[in-house]
Amino acid sequence: MSHKAVVRHGFLWGVIGLLGFAFSACAGENFKEENPFPESSQADIIVQDKSGTDFLGVLASYQGMNDRLERVSAPLRLANVELCPKTFRDPGFTTHILDDYPERLRGMARDVLNLSPEAIYVRRVRPGSPAERADIQAGDQVVSLNGRVIPSGLTMDRFYAALSRDAFGGTKTRLTLKTPKGDHYDTSLQPQTACDYDASVFYSEEVNGHTDGEEIFISSGLMQFVPDDNSLAMIVAHEMGHAIAGHINQRPTAELELEADRMALVLMANAGYDIAVAINYWAKAVHPHRKLQDNSESHPSIEARHENFQKEHVRILSLSERDETLGFQ
Repeated sequence: MSHKAVVRHGFLWGVIGLLGFAFSACAGENFKEENPFPESSQADIIVQDKSGTDFLGVLASYQGMNDRLERVSAPLRLANVELCPKTFRDPGFTTHILDDYPERLRGMARDVLNLSPEAIYVRRVRPGSPAERADIQAGDQVVSLNGRVIPSGLTMDRFYAALSRDAFGGTKTRLTLKTPKGDHYDTSLQPQTACDYDASVFYSEEVNGHTDGEEIFISSGLMQFVPDDNSLAMIVAHEMGHAIAGHINQRPTAELELEADRMALVLMANAGYDIAVAINYWAKAVHPHRKLQDNSESHPSIEARHENFQKEHVRILSLSERDETLGFQ
């Protein structure tokens, strides 16, 4: 389920998966939300730790990975609006509520994150975003949008979803928020149009990245392995290419992979990334799908992929030299 209307990521399931799997077996290669928190004696110990130290540590680690992924993916989503069939109005912040957490974690989430069951809170503010310019802070409660107060109760989440869809769809949004100290303040922001392909981290020791056509999922193992943001952008852009082209509805083939590679370079170039560095990294490093290459009909060889990258790089440089608009082939 996409949470663009409510400006929320699939963040909590990643945290829950991290808590559940970090002290037991790692997740499989395919991301599944159906059972994000399996029974585990180690997980129970974490939940029972009243100090919240382990919970907060895991939360901080996962938050750091998602912050990095957001920093890398945001330029790709903002710079390629004309190439994306799906877009949304992005205020630059995400939210969460206490009920996002499974019941066994709510007491700790309430105490550690200071969440009331009757309010919606800012979870994260993207650096350089409209929300940051409006001085919105993580931990603030969203009280109203364009003068319409968000009610508490069972319909709170749905009301906010509908209200935010309308409020952020315009050129300017007025907000009233409340700080953790209880002080109310008014501010306004101008949402940005962005490609509607959210990216989030899921816990797995596998070096894995994939898309369901709606969102992009990057494993914690991959986040820890990729050394720099430029190389990570290549992986995110590759999955964006699959989503934009609708490859999820087609039988996997080597040609679709090569098309996604070419699209990735275009997306990266538009966002200001160094595609030459990324091509070099992709050719040499371990990355998603590498174990399928050279022995799979659905994935091209390393050599074929690198040649494909080089040809597309030449095309992109030629267009750039002529100051022509850069689009897909």
